[in-house]
Amino acid sequence: MENINLDLLPADGNRMLEEISKGNMAIARSKSDFLYIIEFDGAVHMFSHTVGAPGGGQKQFPKDEKSTAMVRKIADLSDAVYLCEFDKSLNIYSVMATAEQGILDMFPGEDRDNDGIVDFGIPES
Repeated sequence: MENINLDLLPADGNRMLEEISKGNMAIARSKSDFLYIIEFDGAVHMFSHTVGAPGGGQKQFPKDEKSTAMVRKIADLSDAVYLCEFDKSLNIYSVMATAEQGILDMFPGEDRDNDGIVDFGIPES
């Protein structure tokens, strides 16, 4: 069974950059808006989604000083930041959808001491 692991991250842009450079996904949340940040093919990819919306957006930036400064700023502006570790063979859109649902279900964000690591499987389609 393939899994993804979620954890809370400190709102630290350098830590977010470190995690995405390892191939993990950083997820920034501001109320009902989610921003998924990953790095691959020499670029920083950002996917946005608002809870309940039928679609989302996507942008990519070369990994340079401007994009790394942008990631650092996102950490400061977010209500919460999460780490998503996942099997790279999984469909990235399924990973994002599952992570978002997991965050909504398991990380209410109101009591950080009660939020912990969650490990759950991708639902079969």
